[in-house]
Parts: sequence; C-alpha cells; structure tokens
Amino acid sequence: MDCGIQNGVAGLKMMDGSDAMRLEPELQCIRALLSPVSGILDSHSLMLSLVGEAEDNGATFSYNTTVMGGHIKENRMCLEVFETKCLENWDSGFPSQPDMVLVPNLVVNSAGLSAPVLARRFGGLHNSFIPPSYYARGCYFTLSSTGIPPFKHLIYPIPEEGGLGVHVTLDLDGQLKFGPDVEWINGVDDISSFLDRFDYSVCTSRAELFYPEIRKYYANLKDGSLQPGYTGIRPKLSGPGQSPVDFIIQGKDIHGIAGLVNLFGIESPGLTSSMAIAEYIAARLL
Repeated sequence: MDCGIQNGVAGLKMMDGSDAMRLEPELQCIRALLSPVSGILDSHSLMLSLVGEAEDNGATFSYNTTVMGGHIKENRMCLEVFETKCLENWDSGFPSQPDMVLVPNLVVNSAGLSAPVLARRFGGLHNSFIPPSYYARGCYFTLSSTGIPPFKHLIYPIPEEGGLGVHVTLDLDGQLKFGPDVEWINGVDDISSFLDRFDYSVCTSRAELFYPEIRKYYANLKDGSLQPGYTGIRPKLSGPGQSPVDFIIQGKDIHGIAGLVNLFGIESPGLTSSMAIAEYIAARLL
C-alpha cells in the first residue's frame, strides 16, 4: 500500500476480510487492499488506437519485416532487415545478406520476447549489457457457465514465485478468467524467439492445478467448471528460484551507443506502463 501511495495511486484502502467479503460475497480472505481506480481495457483496440495516432503524426509501419541484427557504422546504428516470409522455413543459422539495411536516427529495441536475442546481434554492443533471458508460459482458464460472474472486481492473491498468482480478471464483455500460472520453458533457440515459434496451446490437464489455487479465495468453485482460455509467454529476466528482476531500460548512458535504447524484460505490467515507458524514453533518453 505504501508503495502504491508513493507512486500516486489514489484511493487505496486496506480492508478487513469481513468488509472485503461484503463487497465481494464469493471472496474468502483475511485482509484485502482495495484499489478503486483500477480498470480494464481492450488491449487490441488500444494497439489500433496507438497505431492510428502514430500514423496521423507521420509514422510509417513496415509490417511482415524482421530486424535480425545490426552494426555500428560512422557512429550510427545500421539495422539488417529481412522479409519475414523468407525466414519462415529457416531452421539453422541466419541468412547472411539482408533484404535492406536501414540507418535510422534512433533505434528502440522493444522486441519483447526477442529483445535480448536481437541485442546480442547488434555488433558493437558488449554482451555484458545484455541480461540472460528466460521464458515462462502462462495459461488462462475461463468459467464454462455463462451466468453472472462471481466477482465484480479484479481479484489478486498474494504473488507467487515467477508471477502474480492465479488471479481473477474481467474483460469488457464481462467474461471472467483465471490465470496465469507459471510454466518455465527450456531450450528456446534464437530462431524460435525471432519467429515466435512458441507453443500457445492450453493443456487441459493444467486445470487440475488451477482448482486448488483458485479455491484459496473462491471456495465455491465447482469441479469441472473451468475450460481452456488462452496462453501467453512472459519475457523474464530471472529464472526459477531467482529474485525477480525489474524492467531494464538502457540508453547511451549505460551501454555507450548513441541512438540505441534497449527494453528488456517488459512483461506484465508492461502494457499498463507502456505509455509511461514511452514518455520516460522521450523525456530522458532522446
């Protein structure tokens, strides 16, 4: 709560369990922190809105292209760009000749899952500035019934190792979902990372792991009421058993290369803080 207040979150309130359960009758808890200003949004609509606003202000987007690396020439970053479809069947190594070399004034490496891999392919950037990368799959399950959702608020239990715990979220259509869990992924090579060759299927058997976690705060969850939702992959900077690592935002003051900003480990709540990150970069690193 103190951290939230220090960061300007308004209206935070610590509640006894009885007060929290009056607010949410299906909830079971001893104490709860209420954040009345928290909200939800449609992430895809937000993305389209930002794309439209950027294009209205003169930005151009190059779709179906992949930046595979870069090098420094005359104190400028030169990006090696390939047409994505030419890489789809590539299974070993990387093509040697790019389709285009782009020489921008500024490079912001915000490649998400691929950001550390891409940074390692920037000639001139010392490896000591590139953190190790780990990948964690997170599954979501939804309620099979289409009745009134049991909760009206987002419910977050005490965080677990590697994530925020199996929490409750609602979308704009009122659909409730539980998740994500944490499943560490090993053996991810550079090609898989660049081309997003991850398994995004939901293993139905993982629902059995969800029931006991959800029932810690929602005891009335019925057997067989969970159905597969979707999965996501987190770009993590700490592995199993390691202390969490915060976002890493690197500019010239750290790695010494003009015109290059690296964003590493921008997992949840990366979307929530995306515009704040952009403002930070624009104000301090440009």
